[in-house]
Amino acid sequence: MRLALQYCPYCGEQDLRPREDPQGAWECADCRSTFVLTPVPAPARGNP
Repeated sequence: MRLALQYCPYCGEQDLRPREDPQGAWECADCRSTFVLTPVPAPARGNP
């Protein structure tokens, strides 16, 4: 699963491109940072 991303977490620019390796990685064309998003499941309702 690939998550949609709108802004670079390092510089805030929007020119992001998916990378093949590592799996799920994105590259910012502006600051050249590469990062991976990891989905975290939401807690069940009623649990703190």
